[in-house]
Amino acid sequence: MAIDFLDKPLVKALLNQEIPFYELMTAYDIQVSIANIDTCIYGFTYVSRQGNYYLILNGNTDYETQCKVFIHELKHILEDCPKQSYYIGLDMQYKYIEIEADKVAEDIVKYCR
Repeated sequence: MAIDFLDKPLVKALLNQEIPFYELMTAYDIQVSIANIDTCIYGFTYVSRQGNYYLILNGNTDYETQCKVFIHELKHILEDCPKQSYYIGLDMQYKYIEIEADKVAEDIVKYCR
């Protein structure tokens, strides 16, 4: 599975730190924040009542992990959130949507190496 928005040059630029997450996402009205949260949580996404997307990444992880989490969460924003109004849970790593988002992130990062 591929997300058209995440073409190879874009992901390479993210991994090479040539373009920051927040600049790109601000252009698409997705707010990205880095927070120092518990290391068992890599990141998460939520949608406000106004329909704004917020993507929170863990500042206690390395840049490559943040890139993978960023792509993982972006997959949710582009494909999963429009299909279902909400997903709640911190222990969802075995749910289909989480496994699929992990696969997309891994495949895209591998493809760009």
